[in-house]
Amino acid sequence: MNEFLAVKPVLVLGSAIGEVTLTQERKIGGSAFNIARALVHLQVPVINGMPVGNGDWGAAIEAEMEQMGLPVLLRHGQMDNGQCLIQASSNGESVLVIEPGCETQWNKAQLSTLPLTEDTLIYISGEQLVGDNGEALRDWLTRLPFDQRRLIVPGSYVGQLDEDFFAMLSDSDSLLMLNRSETTTLCGTGDVLAAARGFASAHNLTLICQLDRDGIWLCDGDAQALQIAGGSVEDASPSDARCVGLLAGLSAGWSVPQAVDLANRVAAEWGANPGSVEVPSRQQCFPHV
Repeated sequence: MNEFLAVKPVLVLGSAIGEVTLTQERKIGGSAFNIARALVHLQVPVINGMPVGNGDWGAAIEAEMEQMGLPVLLRHGQMDNGQCLIQASSNGESVLVIEPGCETQWNKAQLSTLPLTEDTLIYISGEQLVGDNGEALRDWLTRLPFDQRRLIVPGSYVGQLDEDFFAMLSDSDSLLMLNRSETTTLCGTGDVLAAARGFASAHNLTLICQLDRDGIWLCDGDAQALQIAGGSVEDASPSDARCVGLLAGLSAGWSVPQAVDLANRVAAEWGANPGSVEVPSRQQCFPHV
């Protein structure tokens, strides 16, 4: 395995929100914020693509970003950041009630000010791309230079992204990370690997398919898919863990297969402590590099 030295910056686009539990514990969360925090912890250079609003949550989010060394680049003067109220249901599981804020508001003028170089990697999740609120982001993302590397994690929103969006991404250096259900939704039913290879070939995109009991496969349009991790792939880790490992590897200039392998190891390390929100250390994640 190559030496780990992360040098390529990662533009993390998405949400930073407040989180409030029944005990009134208040903290900062959001998928993009969690990704950024983990990358900073692993000493990966991060560009802050998270909108910060005008209000109590915005002030708290900016303070945490400052501690992480992430200056605010996207501001919203009229709205505060949203919040997630975490409630316990009768069966003991948590119920999330989202009150959206400025993190759902995007405009092309602000996006055009983000500092990009040819080496900048871009991360974005599906929740930011769907609906009318995601239109500006979809347009911006599909108009980037074809060789600008993008990691798109559609998640459960994959069915809300239409064919035109993926057609606009065709031939770009875009990676799509999908689980089995999402792969089927996007690529079609039947043999999941054959469908993924067909979609990847038709669009000249790279699909990273996490197929639970069948491991992790890389489909980039070649005749044969490449298996990165065999056997059952458990996902007891936080859902963002593999994204963190993948982005870290790509930031270090590793090949996609090497970065996917690292992503699986980071997820396994994170999943060794179910329920933990703490990011594994560099030594835990990269013991042999």
